[in-house]
Amino acid sequence: MKTALWAAAVAAVVWVGASVRAAVVSPLLTAFSATHAKPLGFSLNGWVEIPPGHTTQTLSSLVAQTARSLHVNGPLITSGGPTYQKISVSTTVAGFYTDVIAERLQNGSNFIVVDRTGDQGFHGLRESTQVVNHVLQPFGSVHMSITLQGAIAGSAMSVAQEEAVVNHAFTAIDAVRVNGIATSQYVSMAGDSSLIGASDNLQGHPVNIQVALNYNTYWHQEQIDVGSPLVTVTY
Repeated sequence: MKTALWAAAVAAVVWVGASVRAAVVSPLLTAFSATHAKPLGFSLNGWVEIPPGHTTQTLSSLVAQTARSLHVNGPLITSGGPTYQKISVSTTVAGFYTDVIAERLQNGSNFIVVDRTGDQGFHGLRESTQVVNHVLQPFGSVHMSITLQGAIAGSAMSVAQEEAVVNHAFTAIDAVRVNGIATSQYVSMAGDSSLIGASDNLQGHPVNIQVALNYNTYWHQEQIDVGSPLVTVTY
């Protein structure tokens, strides 16, 4: 499988909107459905920055508090370096992997991060989005990214065919293409849809939907990722 990171291909992204909450799920599912791909799973990332001086809690207590709310049990894993300290705990239950992270930077900023993935299609997506947002809200402004993952069976598509799939997804939610990359290895396009309230700013333009395709030579099928505001998994 060819892999690429969107962050390595475009300029830095700056968050300018409110958090992506449950309201984004419906248009994201609509865009995915328009690709006619088979749902495989989802990846959800939510995080909050706690400004310096706004908490006296230890990283351990921050992780423990968040993990209890999400019913995540497991050993605390400590790591760090000259500029940061991090403690995390993770568990997998019934096909859902959840990782809770608390990180403190050298400047005193604290971050709470929750990663959740599911491997049973989109089962549990809405509930996971709602519960992660609910658990993080008490700490501050929640930022959330959601990526839907799927596959299209068959032989490898041409670049033009992959771009056509992206166009179907964008048309389904009235998204305007903002930026993108099309190569023989993968196609990745970012756009902006009025149906999704929150957005990032990419090279001076708002973006809140990204569609990426590449052919998985191991599984012999097209891999497709549909994310908001951007795809946050490798492809």
